[in-house]
Amino acid sequence: MQNSELLSMIVDFTNVFNEFNNKAFKFIDAQLNKTGLVRTHFIILHELVGGKELSMSDLSEILHVTKPNITVLIDKLVKLDYVERVNNSQDRRVILIRLTGKGEAFIGKSSEELIKSVVQLLDYLDQEDLDVVKQTTQAMKTLIAKLNKK
Repeated sequence: MQNSELLSMIVDFTNVFNEFNNKAFKFIDAQLNKTGLVRTHFIILHELVGGKELSMSDLSEILHVTKPNITVLIDKLVKLDYVERVNNSQDRRVILIRLTGKGEAFIGKSSEELIKSVVQLLDYLDQEDLDVVKQTTQAMKTLIAKLNKK
């Protein structure tokens, strides 16, 4: 494949992915904006669901965001009482982040709204289209797994 074709394919993929993502997250973005949060905050909260406690380094790695930026994001969530910082019992130098009750309630409600939003979006598709979405999703997961092995 020539470089120009490759570049065109990458641009097309990015545009399609971003458009779907924006449509799916439209409602969540509106809710987040009311509290001054962004999608990255939502993803952090989602990563902590189920009683998980993650270090700043873990979150930095998961989100592909620098540690100083993670600190700023977490500071905002702490201020809103959605997460709290706790000391790691095995290594007191490590600070862990976990959801508070208020954070659990917020992410629970937001997740429900995200699901409703995606269901409404997908309601416009017939079964054949849904099968294509399912196959495409599986194909992308397989490709990403291959890329992660590099």
